[in-house]
Amino acid sequence: MNGRLRPIRTKPSAPKRKQTLLLLQREPETPMEMDEPTVVTTWENRTQIIEIMHSAREMSQEFQDLWDKSGGSGRLSQDDTDRLIELLREIGNLNDMLMRLA
Repeated sequence: MNGRLRPIRTKPSAPKRKQTLLLLQREPETPMEMDEPTVVTTWENRTQIIEIMHSAREMSQEFQDLWDKSGGSGRLSQDDTDRLIELLREIGNLNDMLMRLA
């Protein structure tokens, strides 16, 4: 999945109490630009890249666990939604760390 996920807030169609429904909308994939940095693994930075990839794998598993917990519907408790937002932020931070190695 190359597209980026971003949270969007919507209002429920039949509000019985004041609440906000959080949905994830997938941004369209865009081809890589030629001027984007290429991450090159070297003997000096390989440990950092391995750590980043390990963290990404753990976050990906937690993301999958949240999806499974929702029963595939995407409906989560507020605590799980907060964790999902935090995970997305952490994934973005990992991407920034990886790009700094480029």
